Amino acid sequence: MNEILIRANNISKAFGEVKVLNDISFELKKGNVLSILGPSGSGKSTLLRIITQLERADRGSLYFNDKPLFEDDGSKANYSNNKIAREIGLKTGLVFQNFNLFPHFTVLRNITEAQIAVLKRDKHEAEDRAIALLKKLSLLDKAKAYPSQLSGGQKQRVSIARALAMDPEVLFFDEPTSALDPELTREVLNVIKQLSEEKMTMAVVTHEMEFAKAISDHAIFMEGGYIIEEGDKDSIFTAAEKERTRQFIHSMSN
Repeated sequence: MNEILIRANNISKAFGEVKVLNDISFELKKGNVLSILGPSGSGKSTLLRIITQLERADRGSLYFNDKPLFEDDGSKANYSNNKIAREIGLKTGLVFQNFNLFPHFTVLRNITEAQIAVLKRDKHEAEDRAIALLKKLSLLDKAKAYPSQLSGGQKQRVSIARALAMDPEVLFFDEPTSALDPELTREVLNVIKQLSEEKMTMAVVTHEMEFAKAISDHAIFMEGGYIIEEGDKDSIFTAAEKERTRQFIHSMSN
């Protein structure tokens, strides 16, 4: 039985008077892929940003390998110390929808910079890791190129390589193909599918329903900051109980 890497309990978040997450709870098991579905504004990206420490939760608890990033103390989310937060942060990688590459760095340096600065790898080791990933993602010929010289699909594959270079235990994708045209979308989806076949633990926010059905072990459907429905991929994509879930999947599949 797969161990649970991430356990979220009753996570809530508001921006001013606007509640964007309401009592979000789920689990992500090692080697599994979780698809996070829902219309724009449902809280999906905020959830990923909380898990990857780009936002702070107001309430709830979040555990990595049973180690708390934060726990609810009865009135608020009480965060662990910086040492634990950093340790957990190194286990997660996030691939953004708009690439977030450094425009003044080559592809190779985009992938090596954090390895050297954060993981304290020497330059040779960092470059070896980067080159192996570029080769794997069919980008080796772009090592000396700058982001402005790449297509959108190539940029997104570089951002995936950059995340993988940090050796995360869990990789998060925030609508990784939303900025791409259909042909370039296939490039990126093929990379994510390959990672799923290699049993990389992932959570993917996506509107690509057929793709999500193909790679997911589990899925959650969110709307208005709530989880409306969750289950294994067959129960969500082919036999959803909630009418709203069925409507959304149908509308995004056509």
